[in-house]
Amino acid sequence: MIAPQTGMKPGQRYRIESVERAPQFSGFFLDGKYYLGPELQTAIGWLEGQTFFYDQLDPTGEPVYPDRIAGTIEGLTLEMPDGLRLEIEEAPYQAEPAAAVRSSFEGRVERISRLPIRPSPLLVAGAAMLVGVCLLTISRIRNR
Repeated sequence: MIAPQTGMKPGQRYRIESVERAPQFSGFFLDGKYYLGPELQTAIGWLEGQTFFYDQLDPTGEPVYPDRIAGTIEGLTLEMPDGLRLEIEEAPYQAEPAAAVRSSFEGRVERISRLPIRPSPLLVAGAAMLVGVCLLTISRIRNR
């Protein structure tokens, strides 16, 4: 759930403005998570309420931002710990095929799990053959 104070809406992408001499955020927010690429594989940042946690590490492996907190968001503005304020704007995008399939699948697992399973005839024949071989083997072992 996205805190209403952030000004963000579910299902909409947002990017942080690029300003000279300010930290560069090359990714985007979507549904309270911050991604670097459009494939939505791994979120490297997230919102907890209005707090923006950003999991960026420096070359030594230490977090760039203390406690991974890059700032707070209010009214589509990111205020960083040093007081710098960066605007956040809607980022229009066109869903890629894989992203479209993934987004249409999310939230529908329950409905899909209720669908009847229809095994293939070849699978049924193979299972029946395996059971038959097992019964034949058991029968031969008992007759010894």
